Amino acid sequence: MSRPAEFGGIAEDVGGPLLITPAGTTVVSTDALLASADRLRALERSMHEKVRRVIGADAVALGWPLRDDLVPRLERVRARCEQARDAFGRAAEQYTRTEETIEALQRQAAGFLAALLGPALLGALARLILFQPGVLIAGALAGWAAIPDGPGGRLGTVRDFLLAHPELITSPEFARFVSLVTTSLDDVALGLMGVPAWIAAIPGVDLERGGDQGVAFGALSTVALGSLFGMFRETAVTVARESTSAVTSAPTGSRERLDRIPEASPVRIEKYEADGMPPRYVVYLGPTETFSPLADDEPRDLTSNVYGVAGLDPGAYRVVELAMADAGIRPGDEVVVSGFSQGGLMADLVIASGDWNVVGKQTFGAPSGNIPMPDGLFGMAVRNTDDFIPALAGPQLDHRVLQVEREAFAGDTPPPTALAAPAHQRGGYADTADAIDAAESAAVREQNGMLDRFATEYLELPGGRATQYLYRGERVGD
Repeated sequence: MSRPAEFGGIAEDVGGPLLITPAGTTVVSTDALLASADRLRALERSMHEKVRRVIGADAVALGWPLRDDLVPRLERVRARCEQARDAFGRAAEQYTRTEETIEALQRQAAGFLAALLGPALLGALARLILFQPGVLIAGALAGWAAIPDGPGGRLGTVRDFLLAHPELITSPEFARFVSLVTTSLDDVALGLMGVPAWIAAIPGVDLERGGDQGVAFGALSTVALGSLFGMFRETAVTVARESTSAVTSAPTGSRERLDRIPEASPVRIEKYEADGMPPRYVVYLGPTETFSPLADDEPRDLTSNVYGVAGLDPGAYRVVELAMADAGIRPGDEVVVSGFSQGGLMADLVIASGDWNVVGKQTFGAPSGNIPMPDGLFGMAVRNTDDFIPALAGPQLDHRVLQVEREAFAGDTPPPTALAAPAHQRGGYADTADAIDAAESAAVREQNGMLDRFATEYLELPGGRATQYLYRGERVGD
């Protein structure tokens, strides 16, 4: 496996092992551990079958005597397989319980500090703004002046510094810190309302009432405050079909699905048909195009990100719905959605809406951990643990689909300096997708195979054919 050229010439994959949380559980295991458990389970079944056959064998008919100790020996091998498999399971459960305990303590501490210190800090800032604006302005100017004025100006200096030191924002620890901050903003609000901070520290008291209120509150607050300055204002959108073309093959594997997620055109829809069969659709959704908080004509912007995390109605999501309708997708048609970054967020919003018959998904680096998923989905949600973008939506609350995580830059390998937030770049997720395709555990291989077969099996039927539609959306008006 190799990295793209954008990763500064690093030829080899330097990522960590795949961490797998099977659907319906919260137990985290490595792919290697799950694969070992799968092999032990298969060996256990094989030994059980051999014991059954030996017990039922007719020694006279076979023409050779059965040793008295044969069955006990086979049974001991089977029992050892079972014990080893159970030990793997206990190890994974213990690891998960330890991680959950640590995270719960961290969230309680973060909630306490947010409720205790947040109102004081906000109050001090408000007093500066209302009563001593000169002090605030002078402090801001002094801080700005302290930044060296480089070739690209002071903003260029800040940008160059972050590019030169990607390790500051590229680690599992930083991603967890971001998650703690985003889920503690509602505790700041409780503190402002006079709720004592010590309540946040009571074991078993969940101030977040389900875990996503802090995230939604932070996003809503961002919208409310930004709108005072003309930022984060949603608009109407339109969508236009850019092209229609034939598709000669369906994607096989996570890497090929990631490669089909568009960059230039925000929405790519593939329609699969076969004689006598209802059509199937795969919807690919691209990442954020612009990070300006001021809306222009591009709906794949920061406004759509904030609105999506807040649970509102982002323009990028409305573009997706208009494109799906134009492609002829009806409410009962089976759909698989796949998206990267903001595209993954929009994909999960499509699923959560309940307006479409989405049967499967594969998202990469999506900030959508606070969006509940329905039962019955196949596929997976993929995240790099050193990517802080998914952490902006808090921890993953829903485990109805397979969760796959991996550190993009593990060990002592420094992250590349070619691009900001390297663990969130497409190249980092391409390596993770390659690792998924090479996975040995049945949990990953099964979901990867179901995503493959959704499209490929139609092309193998009589009259099998596929068509691709590319769409571009645009904001219009205020």
